[in-house]
Amino acid sequence: MDVLDLSKLSLAELQAGYNDLRIDPVEVVEITFDQIERVNDELTALYDLRRDPSFVAAKEASRRFRAGIPAGPLDGVPVSIKDSVNASGMVWRHGSKIHGDGIVATVDSPPVAKLKAAGAIIFGKGTMPDFGLSGSGVSSCYGIVRNPWGKSWNPGGSSAGAGASLAAGIGMMSVGTDIAGSVRLPSSHCGLATIKPTQGMIAHTPASDVRSPGPMVRHAGDLEAYLRILGGVHAGDRFSVPVTEPERDFREATVAVYGEFGFGPSVEPAVRQALETAETAMGRLVRRVVDGSRHFDFDAILPMEESFKLRGWREYASVSEAMRANTPKAIFNWFAEAQGWDADRVARFEAGIARGVTQANALFEGVDFLLTPVMPVVNFPAEDRAPDPQNPLRHCTFTAPFNQSGHPAAAICAGFDARGLPIGVQIVGKRFDDVRLCRLAAALETEIWGGAEQDRAWPLVPRD
Repeated sequence: MDVLDLSKLSLAELQAGYNDLRIDPVEVVEITFDQIERVNDELTALYDLRRDPSFVAAKEASRRFRAGIPAGPLDGVPVSIKDSVNASGMVWRHGSKIHGDGIVATVDSPPVAKLKAAGAIIFGKGTMPDFGLSGSGVSSCYGIVRNPWGKSWNPGGSSAGAGASLAAGIGMMSVGTDIAGSVRLPSSHCGLATIKPTQGMIAHTPASDVRSPGPMVRHAGDLEAYLRILGGVHAGDRFSVPVTEPERDFREATVAVYGEFGFGPSVEPAVRQALETAETAMGRLVRRVVDGSRHFDFDAILPMEESFKLRGWREYASVSEAMRANTPKAIFNWFAEAQGWDADRVARFEAGIARGVTQANALFEGVDFLLTPVMPVVNFPAEDRAPDPQNPLRHCTFTAPFNQSGHPAAAICAGFDARGLPIGVQIVGKRFDDVRLCRLAAALETEIWGGAEQDRAWPLVPRD
């Protein structure tokens, strides 16, 4: 087996190979680190790599499989985690030089605890942009993360390293986090699948009512398994909720298609074409597909942007004055106005967010799922923080509303543009309908690609 063979395997296929001893965890870890050595310097996707501990863990997993006593559903499965996800003994930097050498975690975050309990091998961390406040891979700490589909193009963010490494065939899954689209955007840029679950269904710390961890994978059919392993109530997250079982089959669903929400940048033609492809395929899967008829009556991204600016200012202000000088000027200029905001200003944007949540809920009137683009653009240069560098989250108009509303949202690859760059679509479900959403996403991916998976072959040698 080589990295090409491994990249094609679903989680279930890898597990079956382990169980019947056709595949050895040591071989898989060897392939993983060989590919890291081959491409990571080009991509700047991973850091804090754990080569020796990973091989030790793989040998132990190999012994368990030979004895017929695997440690859990992810025994011997190589996975990575995002910079911002704490794992005991690993370094947290939040993508920025303002945190110096970083902070070595002493406690596992809930997703990491779940991974370890399931037997996963955490081999390294994925890089991210400063503060997680851009949908890109531009970082004062790590440099520029590049997309293996084309190194001059952006991998998306803020789970940038996860997207780039998975697209290059490294690991089986990466845990990212999503506050405005940060697992869905890189999945779209990098031709992957992901889910941002119902808020709290995958617990995290510190507890948040908008930020959610999410598994990023090459194959949408893996999403349900990872959701079940990572999900559930955790004492450290007061917003955490259990994984719930679907009441109906997704084939009974009504899906509303939205090519725009009434605000935000214009959608590029290639993105519209991918959405049309997904809409046609969706029509063969569900009971009914309709045009979305409800829209936002204001620019709902604006109050969210203000909340992110305040978040950026607070992180900036939390470090010493000497370290603040390491903040990239572009990001600082974007959030600096929040320094002088009073309670009335905060109350106004919070009211705007609440208004947006009400209108996001209204999109589901009479329908079960929404089908939308992930973002209005296909891609933008790797060196840029966003299509509009002055507004680093402006292209999150299709994704960010559902962080605030708490709805689960999945992304899959639905096509490529003329440059060979991937284009994702988003499927949004009602709260607590995550399992059915995962199944619909997997079925839609299969319906779109069918026997043409060679058209989606991973760029295991990063392209210029």
